[in-house]
Amino acid sequence: MAKFANLTFTSQGTQMLVQAQNSHTLTFTCGKLGSGVLTDTDDISKFTDLKSPKMTLPIVSVDDSNEEKLVLTFDTSNTELEEGFVSREIGIFAKLDNGSEALYAYSNAGNNYDYIPSKDTPSDENRLVVNLVVSSSANISVQIDKSIVYTHKSDVEEMISTHNASDTAHETRFKLFEKIADFGNDIIKKLALTTAITAITALETGSWFGQLLKMVLTASGVKYNIAQNGYICFGSFFGSLILQWVNALASDKLVGHAFTLPLSCSVYAYSICHVGSAPGAVSIENGKAYDVGWNNTPVWIIAIGSM
Repeated sequence: MAKFANLTFTSQGTQMLVQAQNSHTLTFTCGKLGSGVLTDTDDISKFTDLKSPKMTLPIVSVDDSNEEKLVLTFDTSNTELEEGFVSREIGIFAKLDNGSEALYAYSNAGNNYDYIPSKDTPSDENRLVVNLVVSSSANISVQIDKSIVYTHKSDVEEMISTHNASDTAHETRFKLFEKIADFGNDIIKKLALTTAITAITALETGSWFGQLLKMVLTASGVKYNIAQNGYICFGSFFGSLILQWVNALASDKLVGHAFTLPLSCSVYAYSICHVGSAPGAVSIENGKAYDVGWNNTPVWIIAIGSM
């Protein structure tokens, strides 16, 4: 970048600063770069604009920690610059209240200039920092351009530092840890209940994780009916394994009465407990229980299969 001398106030700039100390507001709006050459007869205090303005610089940040000084930061980019130019001039622009924008301060680098190429020669965006003397009693604001996409390394470092210094920076993460801890306690308490099914039911109705668990179990095909004639389907996580049981009165196969298992499935194995003595045997065919001997004989049937 060009090496600029200290900024010189224009007459308009001095007047605006005085008025800003008397109930008016001075707002810094932008900067400009130009290629103008100073002559011996030029009076900077009477300038209203650069001698040859070429590029407008939006303000991207401000440091007002010193009441007597503003540090304005500009980013320069040639992405929209149609024609390259020699950068000799810099001007800081401001307005009073809702008035027109005017040249507040000016500097010229003379022979210590820089060349900024056109958009046809892409270049890295540069950061330009300007110090401005102000008054602690003046009402001053700065117009920051929020549309600037370019982020400087120092911006990131400052944001990280600010974030880490904040008392509430990691509050969300801590809340998540608390939720996980609460969930752990919830599981321990509910698994201490009578059965796993009772615990799952309690989780489904008593916690945020339970609702999630319920959705996962439903999606995987897990279902159950704990009753006299019931079943447990373990879902796709366990190959759609089904355990079923029946307490029924077996009927003679020839009579044509048969008891259907609660769920239709392929039966891999079964066990039958025949209550009392009776001739013949009890069997399962096509998911139905038959007694080849005595009618109305109570039996317990446990069948293992899959959907």
